[in-house]
Amino acid sequence: MIKLLVIVSLYPLFTLKDGKFIIGVKALASRSNTFSQKTPKRRSSATSSGAGFAGGEFLSKQKKTVAPNAENRHTISKHRTLPVEFDDIVKDALRNLFSVCREIQGSAFYQPPKWADACTISYRRRQKFGRGVAGIENGEPLAVIANRNVHRGQVLTLFPIHALGIRNTSDKNHGPELIEYNREEDEQLFVKEIKSAIRRNIPLDTEEPAYSVFSENKPVELFALYLSGKQIVPGWLGGMIKTASEGEQANCVVLPLPGAAPLCVAVSTKDIKEGDEIVQEMRPAENSVWDELKCILTKEYKRNISTLSIQIETALDTANVLGSQANIRGIDHLGPFHRINLDYPGLKQIHRNPDIYAVEKFLTADECDRIVAKARPHLSPCLVYKEEGDENSVQDPWRTSTNTNLPRAEVPSVVDKITSLGCCSIEQLEILQVLNYKKGQQFKPHTDGFSGPYSACGFEQSTRLATVFCYLNDVSEGGSTYFPVIDLDIKPKKGRAIIHFPADINMREDKRTLHQGKPAIEEKWLLTTWVWKSKRTDEAYAEWKLPPLSSDII
Repeated sequence: MIKLLVIVSLYPLFTLKDGKFIIGVKALASRSNTFSQKTPKRRSSATSSGAGFAGGEFLSKQKKTVAPNAENRHTISKHRTLPVEFDDIVKDALRNLFSVCREIQGSAFYQPPKWADACTISYRRRQKFGRGVAGIENGEPLAVIANRNVHRGQVLTLFPIHALGIRNTSDKNHGPELIEYNREEDEQLFVKEIKSAIRRNIPLDTEEPAYSVFSENKPVELFALYLSGKQIVPGWLGGMIKTASEGEQANCVVLPLPGAAPLCVAVSTKDIKEGDEIVQEMRPAENSVWDELKCILTKEYKRNISTLSIQIETALDTANVLGSQANIRGIDHLGPFHRINLDYPGLKQIHRNPDIYAVEKFLTADECDRIVAKARPHLSPCLVYKEEGDENSVQDPWRTSTNTNLPRAEVPSVVDKITSLGCCSIEQLEILQVLNYKKGQQFKPHTDGFSGPYSACGFEQSTRLATVFCYLNDVSEGGSTYFPVIDLDIKPKKGRAIIHFPADINMREDKRTLHQGKPAIEEKWLLTTWVWKSKRTDEAYAEWKLPPLSSDII
C-alpha cells in the first residue's frame, strides 16, 4: 500500500489533468483517440434531482450538450466500417481505464516499482565508431533476463499497455473493435504497428471490478496492445518477454493483476536463477495453476495491488455513475446518513440527494487570515512513498497542491464550530489540514469515502461519514469544487464552509459525491477535515505528536 508522508486523504481518486488525462464524461480528445471515426464529447445524462442557489455567484450548473446519435458512431474493423455496438458506459469505461493505465505507467511511483522489477534487458553489444573513436554500445534488445533469484509465484515485471481495446465477441468475423490510444504521441507509430502489435486478451473473472462493465451479460472482450517502437520503461518489460516455442520450457506466465485488470504482470511459474532468460507460456495448461498463481499474488502483493485496484475501480465507477445514476449498485438503498446540526446559524441546503450544505461566514475573515498566516511557512508538497518502508518520497500525482497539518489545540474556536455543525465529538475528527493551490494546481476527481469498514488516519475499521471544508480566501476565477455526477460547481468564497456525506452510517460509499478541485488560476486556500464513524484511537496519529505551527491561538 502506498504510504503517505503527510496525513492526507489516503486515496485521492483521480484523475483529471488538463488536456492529458481525463476521467469521467470528458473524452481524451487531445491526447488519446479511439481507432475509429472521431466521436464528439458526451456529457453525463444524469441530471440533478436537487436545487441550488439561483445565483451563479455560489453555484453554477454546467452547460449540457446533446449526446451524438448512435447511428453516427463508427469503428474500424479489419476490412470494413461497421456500426459501433458498444454502449456509452462501456466506451467511457474504456477511455477511463486507458487514461488510468497511461497515468500509472508515467508515474514516478511505478518506474520501476520495487515489487515488479525482477528482470532487465540483455542487449546485443556492437562496435561504435565516430569521430575517430571506437567503442562498444548497446544494440538491439536480445532477451529479458532475471536480475536476481526469483521464487515461484513472484512478480517479475508489468505488462505495458500502449493501447486498450474491446471487441464484440458475438461477431465470428472478429469485429467490430474499439481501441483507445495516445493519438498525440503515438499516432504514426500506432498506424504503423497496429497489424504487428502484440495483442494480449485480458480474461476477467467475476471478482474483477471490470467484469460488470465488460463481461457480465455482454459479448465484449478486453485486450491490450504493446507497440514495440515505444520507449522501454524499467519495470514494464512484459511486452518483450519471449514466448516459448514448441518443446521449449517456459518459466513465467502473464496474467491480469487480481483486482486491477486490465493491468497485467509476468509471474514466475517456477524458481528462476539470476541471469536466466524469462520465457512465457501463453497460459498454463491447467486452470488450477492459473488460479494458484492468482491466489499467491492476492496474498503476497495485497498492499501493492490495493492502490492500483482503487484507481481502476474509480475509473469504472465514474463511467458507470456518469453514464446513468441507475447503474450505481444499491444507490436506492443508501442511508441513513450522518445527522448534522440543521439549526446551525446560516446553514443552507444547496443540493438534495445527495445532500450538500453550505454555511456562509462559517469562519470570520480574521480567522481565515490567521489560519493562512499560521500555515504558510509550513507548507510542503503532498508526498507519498514509492513503497511501504521506503524513505524516498515523490509528489502525489493526483493532488498537486501543498499542505500542512493543523493541530486542533491551536484553533479551539474553529474545532468548536466544526463539532457543533457536524454533531460529533472531537475524537471523531480527522487531523485538520490546510491546503494551498497555486496556479495550475488541482485535486483530480476523487471520492472521500471507502466501501466498507476501513482502517486509516488513526481510525480502526471505520469510515468517513462527512466531509467538512472551508475556503480561506476569495477566488474570482478557477479553483472551483466540481461534483460531476450531479453537475454542481461551487465557487470558492472566503469563510464559506461546505459539508457533504461520502458514505452512509452503514459505511456504504456514496459514489455520487465524486468531486474535484479544478485547476487554480488564482491562489486558493482551504481548511478541511472529515468526521469518522468511530473515534481516532491510533497513537501514531495523536494530536500531541503534531509539530506546532505558531503560538497564535485562534
